[in-house]
Amino acid sequence: MKELGVRDSKNLTDDKIIAIAKDLLSVVPYSLLICHNDKYNDLQEKGMSQGKIKALLHNRAILNLLQKIEPEKPEAILIDQFAEENTYYKYLAGQKEIHRENVLFSTKGESIHLSVAAASILARYAFVKEMDKLSAAAGFKIPKGAGSQVDVAAAKIIRQSGTDELKK
Repeated sequence: MKELGVRDSKNLTDDKIIAIAKDLLSVVPYSLLICHNDKYNDLQEKGMSQGKIKALLHNRAILNLLQKIEPEKPEAILIDQFAEENTYYKYLAGQKEIHRENVLFSTKGESIHLSVAAASILARYAFVKEMDKLSAAAGFKIPKGAGSQVDVAAAKIIRQSGTDELKK
């Protein structure tokens, strides 16, 4: 992975992330889930926190990946910690299937562990591709992140298509 250029994605441009991700997709097993904006907004409107949404997605991705690599079993599963371990599992309460075996949590995981850095690159790659699709649908480049340029783009979408379109 080092030869492919895998490192903390915060130190890579989107173009470099795209190039590395295309290589990673063919050499590492992965499960990539996308929570589209309309689904995310619905979950938030129903009171679900961003942390719970992330926990649900992480658990599902882990279960999917374990199924993909069967009968292989990893020595451990490393989660780039976004919540305390107890909180993570509280978020998953009520799920039919929760993977708990050999799960480790690490803060700043992306800057320490190549596997987390690789996963972050694949996630950013998917994000960039989704933003490109949203931009194409809007008819103009939608900026990433937050700030006045995003507010201007949101206002333009509302003027062109209404608030329902903004939720998408």
